[in-house]
Amino acid sequence: MADVTRILELLDGLIDDIEAIKAEVANLGARAAAPAGRAADRAAAAAPELPDVILPTRTDDPDSIVGGKRVRRGDFPDCCAVGDDFGYFCTGTLIAPNVVVTAKHCGNATRVFLGGNDINRPQSGETIRVKKVRGDDGIEKTLVIPHPDREVDLEVLVLEEASSVVPRRVAQESELAGLTEVMLVGFGTIDLAGNVGYGIKRQVKVPVETFDCSEADVAARRGCRADFEIVAGQRGLRRDSCRGDSGGPLYIETGDGTYHLLGATSRGARGSDNVCGDGGIYVRVDKFLDWISEETGAEF
Repeated sequence: MADVTRILELLDGLIDDIEAIKAEVANLGARAAAPAGRAADRAAAAAPELPDVILPTRTDDPDSIVGGKRVRRGDFPDCCAVGDDFGYFCTGTLIAPNVVVTAKHCGNATRVFLGGNDINRPQSGETIRVKKVRGDDGIEKTLVIPHPDREVDLEVLVLEEASSVVPRRVAQESELAGLTEVMLVGFGTIDLAGNVGYGIKRQVKVPVETFDCSEADVAARRGCRADFEIVAGQRGLRRDSCRGDSGGPLYIETGDGTYHLLGATSRGARGSDNVCGDGGIYVRVDKFLDWISEETGAEF
């Protein structure tokens, strides 16, 4: 059994290496396809002439969703792939036995993949369909519930059955004091252009710029909405969530080393040279727990 485990670990390592090479090739291709004057423009745009540039902050985690390594087996099983009958395309988080929170722009999902780290290995986790109900008009529909405010990029999925995975606890405001970085996890792509690598669960720690977008300069510069959106990651850091991570978790780490859910991935932050890699915006899930409870009956 130990030999089998070791072989699986080696195979995972080889896959990681291959995906890192694919991401780097994709990044080189994107740079080669850029307009001829782009390099000169970048060279001229030094930090003193770009007051919105924030110098990258080092973190203690070398792994990332963009170009990084996989989540270890057994970690973050509540982070799930979200999709329809044709494939997976987003990420979500299990917050109650049969309730998943994700991004509203992910649309009408019909199933989720929980527990596993690779959508191509369905046997490593569990696939649960989104529950269907018949309305008063006799039409059957899935229980995908988008937030009614168009500015809130959040929706919940009610599953047909309870998952065997333990739901993730949602963080509270009081737990944010003194925090400077967060953990992002998702199944999304790994290159700066957002084209390569969806389907494998990855993680990265990034610095937090704001937990509530209450600073007017941050709101204008990064494009976040006050009171309920987080900006995490920084321009030039090249550690970020990406396409396919939408709806996925932004966790905070507590003093005892456990992780609680705080945000759901929404979109890239304003002021980026790339699709991914320069910071992102996340919806505060804790701000909408009353709404989730009203819509699903779940208790938090």
